[in-house]
Amino acid sequence: MPLVDYSDSESEAEVQISPPSKKRRLNSEPFKELPPLPSSFRDQYSSTVRSSTRDDPSLHGGRKRATPHVDGNWPTHVYLEWIPQPAETALLSELIAEERSVDCGKQELKSLLHNELGVCLPLHVSLSRPLVLQKTAHKEPFVRQLGQAIARCNARAFRAVPTSLRWHPNELGTCWFLVLQLPDNRELAQILSSCNDVAALFDQPLLYTEGVDASHAQDDKKKTNCGFHISIAWSLNEPGSAGNDLPGQQSWAEHPCTSHADSDRRLAKLSIAFSEIKLRIGQDVSSITLPAAQVKRGDSG
Repeated sequence: MPLVDYSDSESEAEVQISPPSKKRRLNSEPFKELPPLPSSFRDQYSSTVRSSTRDDPSLHGGRKRATPHVDGNWPTHVYLEWIPQPAETALLSELIAEERSVDCGKQELKSLLHNELGVCLPLHVSLSRPLVLQKTAHKEPFVRQLGQAIARCNARAFRAVPTSLRWHPNELGTCWFLVLQLPDNRELAQILSSCNDVAALFDQPLLYTEGVDASHAQDDKKKTNCGFHISIAWSLNEPGSAGNDLPGQQSWAEHPCTSHADSDRRLAKLSIAFSEIKLRIGQDVSSITLPAAQVKRGDSG
């Protein structure tokens, strides 16, 4: 069949090109911003497919796992998720760039705000250590027990404002994270206590209880809730290792950043809302919605 069907009275030179159809012109219409994707959609694509059956630091920029992967086990993590708005991402990018420029030892500072394609990534506040469920039969009970524990603690949706920008090492001291330090918060303390109780039921390590006997009273647990933070970048180089060494300190847990002194003032502009708890087991992510915050007396609306 010919590409163009000519009638008997038409020659190739006489072919008429029909005018474009009067379809809706997208360029002439005002742009309408699309609604944000629901968190349940993001959860389906929140992790990458494993490309190796063993721990390979080269696949993670040189980072080593604090908890090695074992085939047949289920890596588990409880956390709060934060998806920064464009203006918030811009502010965090500025802080990362300033910290990178201060010390040549941090030139390898890698942002956690975007992936390799430039797509914005969600950030998080850890509510558990990296846990490992060793049996598939433990997955459903863990989800159920966590949901019940969160419901019992009566925690509600809340907001948190970062107080400072700090460096925080991983457990092995092989990687350092640039983090937003969060203040003490009643909801965070309640939720952490509930998460630790469930972790203990499954013989898993607890978070932020170093030096505290797990059998101590509830009030003792709440004293260890000062470590909540949001990682925004990471480096394999120890902060201060290139000319800003800290006298007399061979190893350390945390250290303030050396970037501009007004970083804390700029961080005070961030008011981060948390309304659900995320639980990842393997590739599966589930959510526990927190009840809406109660309106205080005297508040309008």
